[in-house]
This record gives sequence, C-alpha cells and structure tokens, in this order.
Amino acid sequence: MSSLEKRLAVFRKLPLRAQLATIVSSLANKTLSQNKTYIDSLEKIHGSCLANATPLEKLAYDKAKESIIDEKLPKENNK
Repeated sequence: MSSLEKRLAVFRKLPLRAQLATIVSSLANKTLSQNKTYIDSLEKIHGSCLANATPLEKLAYDKAKESIIDEKLPKENNK
C-alpha cells in the first residue's frame, strides 16, 4: 500500500468534522492545494462518508461546518 493510500485509508476513518478540517487545511496549504489528485480524493471520500452518515452525525457536522471553514480557509477562498 502506498503512502497516499495509507493516508486516505486513515482519512476515511476520521469523524466528518475532522475530515472537513483536513480538507480545508489542505486547501489552505500552499503545497497540498496544488495536488489536485489528493484534494479530489479527500473530497470524494468525504462525500461518500457524508452520504452514509447518520442523522445525528450530519447534525453535528452541520453545526461545526461553518466555524471550521471560517477558521481555517483563507478569507480570499472563503466565499
């Protein structure tokens, strides 16, 4: 298993809020944000996990989503 595959496997096990924070942090990182394949993989896994989340998990995620995005994403990217 490659290093990327290992990172993605661990990412899949994270709670939804932690996944979102990882995506937002990666987008804010100058180096990671240039790796389109990596970002696309994170977003695909996150979408799949979100689609399979319980209503309670989605509620907790929705409550945290706005604050995570506001805190971590540079203002020029936060639309």
